[in-house]
Amino acid sequence: MLDGIKLQNLNAKKIGLAISISMLIPPNFGFNIFGINLEDLPLIILFFLLVQNKIKNLEVTNFDKYSVFFILFFTIYSSSFNKNFDLINQTNLRFYFYFTISYLIVDYTRNSNFKVIEIFDQLWIVMLANLLLIILKIQLPGTIDGWILSNNSFFLFPTGRLGGFQGGGPNVIGIICVLYSLVCLSKIMSSKSKLQYLFVNKFNSVLLIISFLNLFLTYSRGSYIALVIGFLVLITLEDSISKNRKYILLLSLSSLILIGLFLAPSILLKQSNRSYLSSLAINNLELFKGTGGGFYIKEVYKDYLISFDEQFLIENYNFSYKDEDTPLHDDKNLEISNEYVEGYLKLKFVYKKGFFPRSVVSFFYSNNENEWNQIGGNFSIGTVIDLIQNDSYFEVGGWADGQSPDDSYLDGFINEVEINISDNKSKYVINEVNRDLEYNVFLSSSDNFYNNKNDGPLDYEEKGLKLLRPRSYWVALPNKNDISRSDFEIILKLSLNDIPKGNETLFSQSSIINNTEKTNDQSWKWSIVDGRMFFFWIENVDDGYVNYLGGQSLRSEKLIINDQQFDKTDSEFTISQYDEITTSHNGFLTMAVEYGAAIVILIVSSLIFLIYKNLNKENKVQLVLIASMASQNLTNDLIYAPDVAILFWIIPFCFLSNVVMNR
Repeated sequence: MLDGIKLQNLNAKKIGLAISISMLIPPNFGFNIFGINLEDLPLIILFFLLVQNKIKNLEVTNFDKYSVFFILFFTIYSSSFNKNFDLINQTNLRFYFYFTISYLIVDYTRNSNFKVIEIFDQLWIVMLANLLLIILKIQLPGTIDGWILSNNSFFLFPTGRLGGFQGGGPNVIGIICVLYSLVCLSKIMSSKSKLQYLFVNKFNSVLLIISFLNLFLTYSRGSYIALVIGFLVLITLEDSISKNRKYILLLSLSSLILIGLFLAPSILLKQSNRSYLSSLAINNLELFKGTGGGFYIKEVYKDYLISFDEQFLIENYNFSYKDEDTPLHDDKNLEISNEYVEGYLKLKFVYKKGFFPRSVVSFFYSNNENEWNQIGGNFSIGTVIDLIQNDSYFEVGGWADGQSPDDSYLDGFINEVEINISDNKSKYVINEVNRDLEYNVFLSSSDNFYNNKNDGPLDYEEKGLKLLRPRSYWVALPNKNDISRSDFEIILKLSLNDIPKGNETLFSQSSIINNTEKTNDQSWKWSIVDGRMFFFWIENVDDGYVNYLGGQSLRSEKLIINDQQFDKTDSEFTISQYDEITTSHNGFLTMAVEYGAAIVILIVSSLIFLIYKNLNKENKVQLVLIASMASQNLTNDLIYAPDVAILFWIIPFCFLSNVVMNR
């Protein structure tokens, strides 16, 4: 098949086109032979062409010796020093392939006097193809491919985000957009008349705008940061720009970033689970022995995934657990049903926090009201939450949503409620004496007072008012202050017979019973869903409670009862976290878990050395690109993404060639 292709016509542009075309073929599409599909075909053809060229023009140089030694060393090491010995597995083979084809590409371009940067220049077709995805809103199979339907929107831009063709999702297409944007910017910066270049080379200018648009619509924070870092390196290394102009450019860039953060702070400041996921990885880190290539998810998230159906794990992750892998359960990780508990729960809402203001919600429990333990982390969407003004009652439970469809309910007693709004503190003791003095009781879904004669006596004990049937009544507390733009805390002292299994409202401001003639709307509620805490709020009454913060992540933690006291345990994994555990990783940390920290330290140290030895203006663009990719690899495992991985490793091999060949 390869005999019909004239090897002498192969150049850096055609190599770049082969890589770019592979990015436009959806993943897992085609024949699936040993994990190889149609998207791999352009790269495989390119690989054999390069091998053919190497054999035909065999000449062993120092570059060949160092490169082959590294590839063989990694092959032997990665196959030997791991807990799951597997000489040939898909992840290992991909790394061998990435390294080998990157070496062959650099070797070919070096001997043919082609510039490696021309490979990156061919990403223009990827930019145009993804613009078409955006315009037509083409959805592809998978959860993170094509145009992803979501509530991400900004001004006039369409709702959703760009996931790209290649299967790595927004972060992967994001860094590809960054790479091509920086290539376009480097051409402009290197020109004598930069402003004139924008109008003379319209093709470059238009593609730069398209790249920026594609990048923006990925809503990938890591890619935004990678662009900024790459641009800073580009400005620093550009000799044609005077120091004064560099200062002006840096000041302009800083101003644009600040403006962007004020206009859309949630893009960069919304909550992230990466630090928690990284801590899980570090707990599985060893110096010389790793889990083995491709075993990261299986080992790191074992405690979360082991309870899932075997067929589900095979279909989604291509592995399953053996019976001997199943650990003995710790009593703390089991919610003890029908066990009485008496304690305190707290919701804390901070209206504005940080230099770039954003609202933060957090949850706590206490067994003595003195020592408070946080449930999960701090939750934020990265922007300020302006709750709808509502002067109606506060509610213990919900005025109409106090019982789940599965007949679960708040089985217990409410004793005290403390409401702290900024500097104003109010405490309400929920007993029979204070009824209709400090608080009221209404019929469910009604503004009619609960009547003991007609509706039956209420059950009061020393522990407070019984909440066995919250649909029969709801407790209303006076609303003395506007809470919509304030910090506040809600503290509940209550007794429960167990943790509710369904979705229960603990406290809310959604009764729509107004104290004045002013129209009141539903505003917010604090709920517990199978032991996980949530804060729901309304921005548009027609949409209802679609906005929430809280326990929808691995770091959220879950409230349980342990030895008749409130306690917490890790949150359970759900299918909604599939994207979270497959993409939100530090690439080098992932590699260290799978192959051992020692070899990754060696690789990173070598990379830093090669960058240092190539710090000159001739390698300006390569330095810019590797800086961008390395920065995003800290939050997304780019070195595992097939398309970006090849682009990543090309540059270190290029730097190695410069060093050993004394360029």
